[in-house]
Amino acid sequence: MKRKNLLVALLFTALFVMVCYLPLSAGWIIKSKTTGEYESSWNEMYLQNNVFKMLDEGHIFILNGNTRDLTFVNVQENTYWKGNLDDFKNKMKEFFGKAMDQYSAQMEEAMKNLTPEQRAMMEQMGKDNPMLNKMQGTKAKPPVVDIVSTGEVMTIAKRSAKKYIIKSDGKKMEEVWLAENMISSKDWNPEIFRDLAESMRMGMASSEYEDTDEYWNLHKKGIPLKTVYFQDEYTVVEEVVELSEKNLPASTFAPPSDCREVSLEHIFQNMEE
Repeated sequence: MKRKNLLVALLFTALFVMVCYLPLSAGWIIKSKTTGEYESSWNEMYLQNNVFKMLDEGHIFILNGNTRDLTFVNVQENTYWKGNLDDFKNKMKEFFGKAMDQYSAQMEEAMKNLTPEQRAMMEQMGKDNPMLNKMQGTKAKPPVVDIVSTGEVMTIAKRSAKKYIIKSDGKKMEEVWLAENMISSKDWNPEIFRDLAESMRMGMASSEYEDTDEYWNLHKKGIPLKTVYFQDEYTVVEEVVELSEKNLPASTFAPPSDCREVSLEHIFQNMEE
């Protein structure tokens, strides 16, 4: 009898230890600061079960990697739009189609009274505009992207991070410190963000290094705790300043209850930089 009681006690103790040390939550709160040449900003990210939320002073963005639903919230206006990635893609085509029609009409009107030389100059300016070329579907040559592992390790927000250098056509674009294997693929699958980026391109070819397989394969390895972006004349640094693991309720990934729903066009037209 005593032996049976002892076995029961040991079993109970073992189960208690398992429950205590089992990760009951895979929720993460990541606070970052971005510093540029003249200003700085902040954002907070929330991750749990492959659902992502990012917020800053004016906006909230929510992306569910399981259902492919996304939500845009304008905090100042207290408005939101919610839809599926496929809905978003169709809305983007419609929205930018209207923008291109409006642009073409304005250009046609503006060029009516131009001399042939002025007209040729305006047409050349349009050809040299990368954003306009993208909107018009001009084919772009993908860059050659090299990912260099430096072997350097840094402690950021009490986490170990490995340094990588990202080069595009031989030019250094980023230095990235990744916390590898810190968050499971169940809670963090960046492929959904690639789907979103492709939806925003509406099937157009890209010349951006961020759209290449090499870039996305790197970010599958872990969470970036620090990134230095190299621009032509300055650098921008984004760094995690606080990192915590916490059980997050479902309401974390919902728009504020007092928000009113609006069209995606309304969100875009009223979105501040």
